[in-house]
Amino acid sequence: MKKRAIFTIVFMVALMCVAPFAFAQKTKGEAGIGFLAISPPLVDTLSAFSVSDMLYGVTVNYAVRPWLGVSTDVLYLGDLYYGSGSGSFTKGPLPWSSITTNSGNKADWKYYESFIYAPLSINLMLPLGIVRPYLGLGPAFYFHFPSTNQDPTFTAYLASHYGSANVIGRIGQGLTARVGFDVFLADSLSIGVGYVVREDTPATLFNDIGSLDFYKQRGYLFAVGRVYLK
Repeated sequence: MKKRAIFTIVFMVALMCVAPFAFAQKTKGEAGIGFLAISPPLVDTLSAFSVSDMLYGVTVNYAVRPWLGVSTDVLYLGDLYYGSGSGSFTKGPLPWSSITTNSGNKADWKYYESFIYAPLSINLMLPLGIVRPYLGLGPAFYFHFPSTNQDPTFTAYLASHYGSANVIGRIGQGLTARVGFDVFLADSLSIGVGYVVREDTPATLFNDIGSLDFYKQRGYLFAVGRVYLK
């Protein structure tokens, strides 16, 4: 199952690497490509953080104006779990520290899914010299690879959460939001930090945005380095 996830990442990364060059040929804007180091879900990070738990991704962004840009990412967000036991699933998908009392072992968990996230964000930016804060919103696609595909009960549970079409295709649509800032070390190089949150079920958006658990369970911290094509 994880081999399919890796293949998806490699394919999408290759596609994204070509995008900045295409942008640069057609416009006088600023196109950049970068790599991200992503924390586990915030609730796991606050519970027990280890550098070995860091995840990863790539990003391509394009500044249409000094105050407006678009970005797209491919992020590997690790595994999400279903519980509350290694042989049952009554809730989820959730981060590890949200699904169990931590009496179990991740390696023994039967029901989980590997998660690849591909958000498209429209970013409002505030250029302040070498510092560029930004706020972004937009749609997102997610690719989920359940650990047990032939279990009809688990498939039915996935359908109840994602919808039957998404279970069949393993691809869903959601929403994303982010906030962060970049610091320009040179005209063509920047580093930055930020926070991104995913909404996999837009129908529950208005309930979720009022819940602190939503931001902890579906939110991630990230650090990013970018190079720019002028």
